Amino acid sequence: MNSRTLDCYNQSMDIVNRTTLQAADLGTVEDPERPVLSLDWSAEGPHHLAGHDHPRAQIIYQGTGVYRVNTAQGNWVVPPNQAIWIPSMVYHETLTNDSASALMLFVDRSYSGELPQECMVVSVSPLLAEIFTRAVNYGNEYAPNGKESRLVEVMLDEFSTLEPAPLHLPLGNDKRLRRIMDLLIAEPADNRGIDELAALCGASGRTLSRLFRKETGMTFVEWRKQLRLLEAIDLLGQGRSITQIAFDMGYGSSSAFIAMFRRSLGAPPSRYVSSTCNSGYSQ
Repeated sequence: MNSRTLDCYNQSMDIVNRTTLQAADLGTVEDPERPVLSLDWSAEGPHHLAGHDHPRAQIIYQGTGVYRVNTAQGNWVVPPNQAIWIPSMVYHETLTNDSASALMLFVDRSYSGELPQECMVVSVSPLLAEIFTRAVNYGNEYAPNGKESRLVEVMLDEFSTLEPAPLHLPLGNDKRLRRIMDLLIAEPADNRGIDELAALCGASGRTLSRLFRKETGMTFVEWRKQLRLLEAIDLLGQGRSITQIAFDMGYGSSSAFIAMFRRSLGAPPSRYVSSTCNSGYSQ
């Protein structure tokens, strides 16, 4: 757990302007005879679930709105029709800039050992979407070793075959690197080059470049592009225009922003928002 890292990110995300809600306590229930516990969640307006962890792994399957999940290792965005896997005992916070709904499923750790030990966002297949919905509809009071338990095994098998979506922003631990990351998270449109930014943290451009590669696996340019991509997805979910988002992200034209978005996600923002951010899971 690294609450300091989460606190740094909280400041840039202006948490004080969000309603703080209580996290569901289903994640703390240890009961292998009920391998999945779930709820249909919704909340109005910008809101925030403070940093917490729990023995059960968690799946958030987004219905409407865009959730952001922050951990000490990095940050993820979860648009509609996609889901995030949060392993057991990973300290995390969840927040959104608008109203949101999601199916939340908590998997007993005795069933989740074969899945990744790091968070990941995946695009949900029609089969997996139906399984999520059915699991929630079953409720949480069911007999051991029944069809509900078997459904969880199918769900985790299906989940394990999916490739992670590129919706993750890794964070670093070096204080100099984190200072620059926090600055850019607070102001994604900042177009200063690496040498100018490095001077702000008492490092050379070469040193800062090395730190980005070492601690994130990305170059400085790749990391800033990823930051802007995740911020853009959030803004799309809030209904912002593509032109305004391009300006807010520091692009000189909407065409340059659209080209970046298409290269990163395989579709322009207009198609992405129509197929993802304006649709929810079927009830």
